[in-house]
Amino acid sequence: MKIHLDLDSFFISAERIKNPKLRDIPAAVGGRGDPFIFDKKGQKKVEIEQKNEGAFVPNIFYNSNTTFKNYFVEGKKIRGIIITASYEARKYGIKTGMSIKEALNIYPKLIVVPPNHLYYHSLSHELKNFLEKKIPLVEQFSIDEFFGDLSGYIEEKDIEIFLKSLQKEIKEKFELPISIGAAKSKWIAKLATSFAKPNGIKIVKDVENFIRDIPIEEFPGIGKGFAKRLNRLKIFNLGDIKNAKSLFYSWKTPGITLYKRVLGIDNEPILTSHPRKSIGISRTIDPLKNREEIKRRVIIMSRFLAYSIEKLNLFPSYYYFSIKYDFKEKSKSHKRVLKPFNEKLLKDIMIDLFQKSDIYPYSNIIRLSMSCSKFYDKKIFDILSYKEDIKQHNLSIQNMKIRNRYGTDILKWGIEMI
Repeated sequence: MKIHLDLDSFFISAERIKNPKLRDIPAAVGGRGDPFIFDKKGQKKVEIEQKNEGAFVPNIFYNSNTTFKNYFVEGKKIRGIIITASYEARKYGIKTGMSIKEALNIYPKLIVVPPNHLYYHSLSHELKNFLEKKIPLVEQFSIDEFFGDLSGYIEEKDIEIFLKSLQKEIKEKFELPISIGAAKSKWIAKLATSFAKPNGIKIVKDVENFIRDIPIEEFPGIGKGFAKRLNRLKIFNLGDIKNAKSLFYSWKTPGITLYKRVLGIDNEPILTSHPRKSIGISRTIDPLKNREEIKRRVIIMSRFLAYSIEKLNLFPSYYYFSIKYDFKEKSKSHKRVLKPFNEKLLKDIMIDLFQKSDIYPYSNIIRLSMSCSKFYDKKIFDILSYKEDIKQHNLSIQNMKIRNRYGTDILKWGIEMI
């Protein structure tokens, strides 16, 4: 059997380890448009990490180590959103993504603490190391989710006993509550975990009966838009999908993959490592119109992304940039470049892509995103600029070594401090 492990309210559970006063009360971890990496005075708390890997594991972390007032209060306004709410808080209707101001209006006694991502990252890494000693195959899916394969290791009749023991040991060793789902398919195991929460175990042996009455939008990978599309085709529950095989197969690979996952016949393996397909950084910011300040922030984000790419020794060929405006409109652009990677190259490309993407130059921007993909062998290059490209690449490598030793902010572009 395959299993899916999901830490319950991970961030707030982690904070409760440091501060037991947060236990058994409505509490939450909040976040905001990253007031740190754009600070002109310098910010040494941000770190780049590659210890954890997975489809949704970020690689840029920081510890806030500050107070609610210093982090969330700006003038007379309370900024930020709820990242993770305790189950005690959820009973009052407090949810992830809700503004902190709205959450406090619902429950004024709610305790909201600033995030400490390096700390969460470290706990996640320790848990992964522990799981790898207990389970033959472990896949990290996100910072708080893992898959495991018990096939040929634990007999099916002993699965429940093993999982209860594992859950208890994690609680005792890490002080973290965790929910576990089990099934022959990894995606049914993940679905089962949602029925095990909080701090429970759900084992699925009869997939057809299990999925029969579950709304389709609860399945991993089926978003609201696709769910509406299926609803128009009279498919409302996961159980309805079995008799729609021809429809899903007509959608080729995506449809066939989803059909098999829902029915638990996908037979997808546990991946102990993920070939990296892309790497990026995104930041939500308070509404901002000043384009010169936005360019400064694009350069800062480029510096952090370049550092990540250099540490991983990657050579991207595609570069992407996207903008989200305060009226919810989005714009994006991309570019293909075959040159040895360096920080200046990335900075120049992202500034160019930002200018091309900015189709509403007089509107407020609330989110900036950049990424790189389609990595290639570093032997591929543009012969006309090769000499200068290699010079810049070697300079970037030296910069990376300095930042490894003294911190990501030790070297900056001059415009960052203006």
